[in-house]
Amino acid sequence: MDKITKQNALNAHTWVGVFLSVLLFLVCLSGTVAVFHLEFERWEQPHIEEMKNVSPDVVEKAMDTFLAQNTQESHHLYVVFPTSDIPRLVVENDHAAYFADSEGNLLEQESVSFTEMLVNLHLYLNLPQSWGMILVSALGAIICTLVVTGIIAHKRIAKDAFKLRRGGNGQQAQIDLHNRFGLWAAPFHLVIGITGAYFGMAGIILVVVASLNYEGDRDAVIQKIFTPDPVLAPQEGKPAIGRAFAQMETLAPEKSPIFLTVHEVGEPEQFIEIYAKAPNRMIYAEGYRFDTAGNFIGVAGYEFGEWGKQLVWAMYRLHFGDFAGLTSKWLYFVLGVMLTMLCVSGMEIWLSKKAHPPLASRLWYSTVWGSVSALALTAVADMFFTGSLIAVFWCLMLLNTGITVGVKSLTKPIWLLISGLSVMVLLIAYAAVHQSATLSVASLQLNIPMVVYVVWSVYRANTLIKRAKNAETQIETDASNSAPQSAQEKRVNA
Repeated sequence: MDKITKQNALNAHTWVGVFLSVLLFLVCLSGTVAVFHLEFERWEQPHIEEMKNVSPDVVEKAMDTFLAQNTQESHHLYVVFPTSDIPRLVVENDHAAYFADSEGNLLEQESVSFTEMLVNLHLYLNLPQSWGMILVSALGAIICTLVVTGIIAHKRIAKDAFKLRRGGNGQQAQIDLHNRFGLWAAPFHLVIGITGAYFGMAGIILVVVASLNYEGDRDAVIQKIFTPDPVLAPQEGKPAIGRAFAQMETLAPEKSPIFLTVHEVGEPEQFIEIYAKAPNRMIYAEGYRFDTAGNFIGVAGYEFGEWGKQLVWAMYRLHFGDFAGLTSKWLYFVLGVMLTMLCVSGMEIWLSKKAHPPLASRLWYSTVWGSVSALALTAVADMFFTGSLIAVFWCLMLLNTGITVGVKSLTKPIWLLISGLSVMVLLIAYAAVHQSATLSVASLQLNIPMVVYVVWSVYRANTLIKRAKNAETQIETDASNSAPQSAQEKRVNA
């Protein structure tokens, strides 16, 4: 490939990354953390009873109790089974959700405000959903562009694949690390970018496909992807969800039921659908359909449908790494950290080449490490505050920006230290609120990584502070050593 093409690719890579750095960073950071969104839901209410399985009678009892207490009109009823990725029993409608114990007694209302804010930040950047989804999807396409232009711009991919130079002022090591992360994880980053772009562009794709192949009939396209509702004789009566659930052991003993939905509650077209995770398949779930009396009708056909249908139904698991339990989630988390660090290192390389403009550098560090602090303190606020967490998070981000502009001493290590201390405050508040439940599995699976982050951030900040002091001392020493020599040279010359 000629030098002009490589240079053009490098210019595009640089300026796209610089102008969209903040948005890309926030989407990547929130997405990396949101890989564990189901674990965060458990973490928010760690004292709830957890179980491995549940009987049909318990499911029926829990729903009956829920309906007796929640009489508002609803088009859907849901049961989340403990065989899903959350080992808890949840019954809900379109308005409220309650946990139930292993005997079918209702416990307390589900409250996952922080998790919802975090996922909303990743999916919509906390903007109105229609606009936010389009923007975030466009950023997914931008990620793909950055991956491709980065590879094209790389001058010696094969030769430098494992090069990591150390020493000097650290700029070369940062460039090498940026290039290695971008190269090694490129397939993952492309998957994330493509699937992320799909979620927002699905509506546009639907219109285009309908116009080209179905004379503008969008419903015809939807029915190709999402199996139409079954055509049944008019249904009436209470849905027999216990009877339907009991049949899953015979119909699909190898599958894990995730959740149950009663569609069109109280209407003549009412029917029950149980979604079950198919082993060794990337699709989200196969749907098993039953009439109101609990008689089996058939499957939705996602597991062995056309490849396009299977691909669409695999998008969720591909994007969030939810296909091999915690193993795939931790893999996605590590690769997500690499993608997030690409945003950070790319911007820092650009700042370094511009001789680190003081205000621009401080604002970037407040965005990177200040956002971690803002997320931690938002989680703290959620324990004592019932208002909008989106407002809390962005107020904290604005506060970080204002303080950064006014206080010149807020350098990178200081912001890194602030982020670690904020997470420590979160852990202390969490222990105070949840007490003995802090030692439950639901708590520890996230609290332990948070403790690791606190230790690392404090250690890393201390290292950077010492390094900066040593550099200043070295500069002063060099200056003092050169001054007498200059004077002596002047005397010799005289």
